[in-house]
Amino acid sequence: MGLLEKASNIESEDKPPETKVVKPKAVPKKATPVKPTAVKKSSKAAKKPKKVKPKKEKKPRAPRVKKEIPEGFEPATRGQKVTRRIFDFAISYGWTIPLIGVSAWGSNFNPTIIVLLGIILISFNLGFMPSYAGKRTMGNWISRTRYVNSRGESPMALYLAIKGMTTIFVLFGVFTVAMVMGSQSFGETTFAQIFAALGLLCLIPPLIDYLMYRIRGDLGLWDTMFGGVWLVRTTKSKEAKGWLKRLESVSDWTESKGFLDEQESTD
Repeated sequence: MGLLEKASNIESEDKPPETKVVKPKAVPKKATPVKPTAVKKSSKAAKKPKKVKPKKEKKPRAPRVKKEIPEGFEPATRGQKVTRRIFDFAISYGWTIPLIGVSAWGSNFNPTIIVLLGIILISFNLGFMPSYAGKRTMGNWISRTRYVNSRGESPMALYLAIKGMTTIFVLFGVFTVAMVMGSQSFGETTFAQIFAALGLLCLIPPLIDYLMYRIRGDLGLWDTMFGGVWLVRTTKSKEAKGWLKRLESVSDWTESKGFLDEQESTD
């Protein structure tokens, strides 16, 4: 046994050692990107049919209907219009005549009382009377007239107030123009220039109102702004009582004197 072991050891020493062959690792190849193939769409599928909008037919414009006095009413006569203007001016602005006269005379006095009295008269005739006495001023009662709109109803009290303020616009505008023309030093300050500009602006609405009456004949500026308002005749009111009944007696007197003639105004 000892000999056999020695012989196997000698054979193992004589054999050369086995060398392991290391195979090189394979380098992975880079994958070439695959370009996506463009799918060609058919021209019919790409282009969607445009919706054709139907052309809107132009509606013919309706001709403008001229505003006319509503049925069942008669326009006021020339005498009634003049009578209304005279009495409304005398009651609302009659106090300005002595005030202007005294100021032009050059007298030194305190006009506060006169101005306060004038404000009370204006408020009474243009504010209280329309709201209390059936949308009619003192001039309307004495001249037996009233205002109606295109629906045959009385306009709002604001219409009478604004229409009555036309006289204030005229007086203020004339006063400022007279001050500018009469005094050389009046327009030197900024306040005076603003005051004069306001006075000139106040003259524009009455001027437009006058021109519209001259051109159209029946509707002025304020009448048109409120949708059409006309001055029409009225009869003697049976419901008038107290001091309104006395106004009716004044209208009887004006009618007996021929101030409310039946000749219609052509202005």
